[in-house]
Amino acid sequence: MAPSLAGFVLAAGLGTRIHALSRTTPKPLLPVGLSTPFDRAIDALREGGATRVLANASHLAAAIVAHARTRDVAVVVEEGGPYGTAGGLANARLDADAVAIWNGDIVADLPVRPLVAALPGASAVLAVRGREPIGRGNVGLAGDRIVRLRDQRVAEEEHGAWFAAVQVLDRSLVQAAPARGCLVGDLLIPALLRGVVLRAVETSGAWHDVGDLRAYLAANLAEAPLVGEGARVEVPIGRSVIGARATVTGSGALDRVVVFPGAHAVAPLSSCIVTLGEVVPVEGVDAVA
Repeated sequence: MAPSLAGFVLAAGLGTRIHALSRTTPKPLLPVGLSTPFDRAIDALREGGATRVLANASHLAAAIVAHARTRDVAVVVEEGGPYGTAGGLANARLDADAVAIWNGDIVADLPVRPLVAALPGASAVLAVRGREPIGRGNVGLAGDRIVRLRDQRVAEEEHGAWFAAVQVLDRSLVQAAPARGCLVGDLLIPALLRGVVLRAVETSGAWHDVGDLRAYLAANLAEAPLVGEGARVEVPIGRSVIGARATVTGSGALDRVVVFPGAHAVAPLSSCIVTLGEVVPVEGVDAVA
């Protein structure tokens, strides 16, 4: 019988760095392109072979529970949480040979199957991106073996890299996750220091952390221009994303603007995000690719 794989979406963060948007919408459900980070994570985990997908929630948990129901995903609500990434995993009580974990605030072109394929002989496989000089990045590698996490090193490394916030853990590490704490700091680093084998798979696809306003806008602009179903647009939109059922009126144009589904934007506008209740400017957007 093939080893069983479950998927887990970490969706319990408070969204403090993007509070202008996450006050009313949990960060994993913010629109990116014509989808959400939450939906993309579910799709990636299922395409990676996960037969069951769960998520956790704390901030605005009811919204995540309601949305997850439409995707046949169960949600563990963290009363008194959030418990941290390790605590979220521990409290999900997933019974599987391995668990693929996807941070709910990233949008990435990152296949899960290569991570699963690299798991035999290791207790965890992390997706990493970029090649950095020795000591740079939060992961150090010797071949595909992880020999450094953050500043904790167990052997000489050949180069550094950045953790891409997607990982696969075997049953032993899942069961060792503390009830509260961080997956890296409180589970993976202690495992590394004990001599547990941790591997990495390098990825080069598009990757965005939508944790702050500028990064959130960049993730959307990478897919622009886009217009969602049922949107009514009366002006040029330039490099913008217009959500489903949104309306854009006025004179002039939009440029580098995200309009939430159902929202109303009045041109001219640039370098901002239009929610259902306000226009949120984004500073330093000229540097966004």
